[in-house]
Amino acid sequence: MVQTTGVSVKTASVVARATRCRLAKVLRLATTSPMDRLLLLAVLLAACAERPETDALVVLLDSAPESLDPRRGSSAVETRTQQLLFRGLVHLSDDLSVKPDLAQSVEIEHPGRLRVHLRRDVRFHKCFDDTKGGMLKAEDVIYTYESLRDPSVESRKLNIWADLKAVTAPDLKGHIVDFELQKDLPNWLEGNGTLGIIEKSCAEKDPKAFARHPSGTGPVAFSRRVADREIHFQRFDTTLAFEKLILRVVKDENTRILEMLKGRSHVLATTPARPLLAVLARKDELKLLSQPGLGYSYLGLNLEVPALRKKAVRRALALAIDRPGIIKHKYLGLARPSVGMMPPQHWAHASHLEPMVPDLRQAAALLASVDYRTNPDLLDDPTGNDERKVLRLELRCTPEKASRALALVLKGQLHRIGVEIDLRVNDFSSLFQQVKRRNFQMVRMEWTEVRNPMLLEWVFHSHFIPEEAGPSCRHHRDCPGDYQGGNETTERYSCTAATCSKEACGVGCERTRETDQCQAVEEGVCRRAGGNRGSYSPHFDDNPQLAQNSRRVDELIDQARGLSGETARKPLFDEIQTILADDLPYISLWHEDRVWVVNARWENIVLKPSGSFLGLLSATRSVP
Repeated sequence: MVQTTGVSVKTASVVARATRCRLAKVLRLATTSPMDRLLLLAVLLAACAERPETDALVVLLDSAPESLDPRRGSSAVETRTQQLLFRGLVHLSDDLSVKPDLAQSVEIEHPGRLRVHLRRDVRFHKCFDDTKGGMLKAEDVIYTYESLRDPSVESRKLNIWADLKAVTAPDLKGHIVDFELQKDLPNWLEGNGTLGIIEKSCAEKDPKAFARHPSGTGPVAFSRRVADREIHFQRFDTTLAFEKLILRVVKDENTRILEMLKGRSHVLATTPARPLLAVLARKDELKLLSQPGLGYSYLGLNLEVPALRKKAVRRALALAIDRPGIIKHKYLGLARPSVGMMPPQHWAHASHLEPMVPDLRQAAALLASVDYRTNPDLLDDPTGNDERKVLRLELRCTPEKASRALALVLKGQLHRIGVEIDLRVNDFSSLFQQVKRRNFQMVRMEWTEVRNPMLLEWVFHSHFIPEEAGPSCRHHRDCPGDYQGGNETTERYSCTAATCSKEACGVGCERTRETDQCQAVEEGVCRRAGGNRGSYSPHFDDNPQLAQNSRRVDELIDQARGLSGETARKPLFDEIQTILADDLPYISLWHEDRVWVVNARWENIVLKPSGSFLGLLSATRSVP
């Protein structure tokens, strides 16, 4: 009855507004006095305009989250939106240390087994069929993690099962969950415990309906979605000062700015183009919030290129780049030079390291020392410089204006020491595919967020060099290494063929007549995933020092994986970053700041380093 009444009132309001609009058009013709006509039109036409939600906080985004299901979406905007709806066993604080969330406590029962004690006071949102949400139980956690392996879920987070053997509970209706791991990984929850927990009884009723109308335990509950234009949420945490939260997607930047200037939206949660910030800062009705971000911009180097395997060349390139100048003129000061992947506010940041200072003379001397021609004006003794070979390298970038402009700046700065750069422009999808295949020499890229320090393993451990093993396959068990369940072998190979199971023999799969098993129709290849696309490894026989440093980084990362707590691991991460800052398999550039634009009438909004939308929840609206 309440829902029906609400719909009726809303419908009546729309009809009344339309009637007033039609009446205004009639009066425009019927009223003879120009002054009367203007007065009537001013009153009545005002009613035709869409009235903003007075009890809602409206937030502008530049792209829509494709999925609100925490098992599927993995992009930055998806993760931030899911955090509003769902909570995980743990969460990352502002300094990126791990804190309990739905977990009351975590015990390491013995190596390879984590016991999680759940909070007993957590209730789920209302289900899509309007039934009351239940209390959090062990079966909900088990179902969430187990369902990642269900092909119908199409999860992008199957890697969670790479080191996970089983998730069990002494009592499914109880509040204890046990995670059995393939090996001793005391920090496993740091990277895998933030997965949003869903209610088993709700999701199993109708998986498609749940995907359209998800429900979790977060501070706001899903209300409705208007295509890819708007997502509406209702207050679930009663301490919130606003009733509704609306995420509005506007892809055009000029339109987003107009929305803010006209007051139709209250927060622009996408950093505007740098030239616009100075203009927006002068508007009394707006205020800018800025926060050092967690992103990391770098120049990736492919060490398979003989020239880039020389440390003198890598260091010369790093010394030639004027980071402070680029930050001042291209980023208007809203970035900080970086010394490595970990941003300065991260607990694992190596605070003893200093950003590299540009030094063209030292860069030129380094090039000359390995027989490359350089700018003779930078050499103390240019004798023989003309006889040396020119160092020519290829730099990949994307076609966007900002990306190309920055690539041209880097090209110009490297030209000052005699390095010739050929720009290769690719759309991001093509560029990323080439980088994953290690088909590049240099590329400027960025990590939008660096949260987990074990990202160093993905990027620099030699076991994470992406490659194809060669043999064809129909299942992961056909690939090198022991298959123990999940989606990878022990050597982290997976099969590119369709994922099939006897229970879910879907698209790309077929049943065999002999065994009634389900297998992929087309064969795939065994491929090892990894982020070490520059091939930093101990296998370079022609460069013993590079091989030795890489081997030491592998050892330190392996040690860090086996330790628990920040205090025990911090010295290891410090040494890893010290080696990388000296060896330069990546050339670190900067950490860019985040900027939000906020309507001045809204207060207490907190811009978090991660850009998390949870900083919106403290918002209050001032009384005019």
